[in-house]
Amino acid sequence: MNILRFYFLAFSLIFSARIFSQEEQLPISTPSSGETTPAKKQYYLLSPRISVTVPHPMGNKSFKKSFVGIYEISGGLNFMIYKGLFVGISAKNGLLKITENKIADYNASMSFNNIGVKFGGDFYIGEKNNSIFSMSLLYGKNWTKYSGIKSKDPNNPPKINGFNTFYFEPEMNIFFLIESNFAIGATLSYSVFDAHFDPYDLRLNEYTQFETKNAVSTQFLSFGFGFYYSLVKKK
Repeated sequence: MNILRFYFLAFSLIFSARIFSQEEQLPISTPSSGETTPAKKQYYLLSPRISVTVPHPMGNKSFKKSFVGIYEISGGLNFMIYKGLFVGISAKNGLLKITENKIADYNASMSFNNIGVKFGGDFYIGEKNNSIFSMSLLYGKNWTKYSGIKSKDPNNPPKINGFNTFYFEPEMNIFFLIESNFAIGATLSYSVFDAHFDPYDLRLNEYTQFETKNAVSTQFLSFGFGFYYSLVKKK
């Protein structure tokens, strides 16, 4: 869980720095020939966001041995409350699969849908204010469904075919501004579901060997790209 501690520490430091910052814009001197001045920091009330990422199973050895991430698509809307600090809502759909290189002659999938609320901040970085570092923490509800899960013994079927649970997800983004209200960039997140992954519940132990049940929380690291377009300029 060291990565989660890193997220929380980094978020706390950036949040504190933003609160106590007294400068709205970097101090600049009169530009000499050929130099450009920093762009003005501009804030917007609404910010729709979309990202496409790939999940990578983490934390649970049995989960990593069984599934590989296929895709995640998420969309949301942030509401700025004060100079880059925001609250927002977000929804995500994702898919992981058991592929041939994981368990031979076995084809199954794990699809999920998430919805939650988040709190975070967008912070201008760089001498020209042309990049934004964004960090947030999301908490919400998850619905997960397994498809194609089977048992060799019809009298001993899998114990579960899915689960509903709560989850939390720290996220970091680096955006590069195309316009003052439009940006594209990279995104990194770490999802932790409050539900254990146990291959014995799915009867996966009938198809491959597991060292231990390793029944710990379902977790995955995701990275990919995203973009946003902001609306309603704030004075």
